[in-house]
Amino acid sequence: MKSARPDMTWVLNDLVSFNGARHAMILSADGLAQFHSEYVTRDLADSMAATGAGLASLCNSITKFVSDTPTPWELNMTRAQDGFVFVIAAGEGSLLITSAASDVDINGFTDRMLTVIGRMRSGLGISARQADQG
Repeated sequence: MKSARPDMTWVLNDLVSFNGARHAMILSADGLAQFHSEYVTRDLADSMAATGAGLASLCNSITKFVSDTPTPWELNMTRAQDGFVFVIAAGEGSLLITSAASDVDINGFTDRMLTVIGRMRSGLGISARQADQG
């Protein structure tokens, strides 16, 4: 279910115009696809939303390995033979997940993703789902 926020599909389509970028999605931290770039099918969006949320949860746990004091998780980059997947904390309760080819300029693409998040952070917040009372 989409939220009452403005449609951010155009922002994601612009993000994947970066040379080597492939797909981009905004999802809730609990695994619901909110918006996605062109060429992401509904099935792929649902699968990647669940996977991205799971990975973010694992990354939140692993921050204990980084510091003796609680530190928030911010970004994960996973490399596959043919490219990369990035999962980034995007706003209160939301994540940005993107994919890119193996020859993408990682620093440039990461900077672009963080710029998009910085500009849109207030609009990226997603409230947690409430359990049905019925």
